Amino acid sequence: MPRDKLPAYSTLRAFVAAARRESVRAAADELGVTPSAVSHQIRVLEGWVGQPLFLRAGRQIQLTAQGRKLFRRLNAGFDAIETAAKTARAAARDGSLRISALPLITSSWLVPRLQNFEELCAKERGEIVIEIDTSNALADFETDNVDVAIRSAHRPSANLVSHKLLDLRAVPLCADRVAEKIKRPSDLLHTTLIHISARPDGWQSWFKAIGVAPVTAKSSLSFDTVPAALEAAAAGRGVVLGLDPIVWDAPVAQKLVIPCRVRPISAGAFFVTYRRRDRSRWVVKRFTEWILREMQQDKHRLLTNSKSANRTQSRAH
Repeated sequence: MPRDKLPAYSTLRAFVAAARRESVRAAADELGVTPSAVSHQIRVLEGWVGQPLFLRAGRQIQLTAQGRKLFRRLNAGFDAIETAAKTARAAARDGSLRISALPLITSSWLVPRLQNFEELCAKERGEIVIEIDTSNALADFETDNVDVAIRSAHRPSANLVSHKLLDLRAVPLCADRVAEKIKRPSDLLHTTLIHISARPDGWQSWFKAIGVAPVTAKSSLSFDTVPAALEAAAAGRGVVLGLDPIVWDAPVAQKLVIPCRVRPISAGAFFVTYRRRDRSRWVVKRFTEWILREMQQDKHRLLTNSKSANRTQSRAH
């Protein structure tokens, strides 16, 4: 190799690996090559330097004084390359955010506020690309390319970082003309129960929670999203279970009433969740801080809407 031409990256990498481990075989395992390939690269580098970099005794190797000096500088250089590459990758990832959220909270609560978050990001880091997946299916953080999820649950996954956003209650909802025929939970026997396909056992769990034997309604309807189910209920097609208090932000909420008085039944809570390894990512951290702050500021309004809806039903019944 000409002395004025620097050694190849692979040559320097082989030397650093062998020097760090003081073993040609261990370096070969780390790099995924054969020991003879590592030995060849070391000889190439020693030929370029013009003197031995290792003392050899059988299969044992030990750095010479010159080898130690070269290793310290090259190792620092490789660390700097790794840091630079990771920093560039992190900056690219922080330029986008993929959110998985349920359709109802997305359309009625998140989207109207999302511009505030985009403006916050623009001031601090520049424009950000946001993608929202409104599937009812639980996000798989390992396969779905999701950064943050907003989901309702009784207990969040222990494998994820989770922050509670809002406690939820399950309440039956329907149009006025349907409510006129319902005075008590058992009256639901004579109505159409509207189900959400992602949670087919929702009604049976609700009946069990209020201490009533599960009712087999005369008919049922099933929808794949909560907004569609609420639209059907508002149109007088049957009774649906809504998530109080967020349900009162739905566009059709003014057309819905609570048909009978029952004690509050917990439906868990909304949580914002993300991978543990992403807790230091700027965009994930900023979004989490922002949405927790937004929800905290909006809780009074949401709970006031809930109390108002419940008072209205008390007067109507």
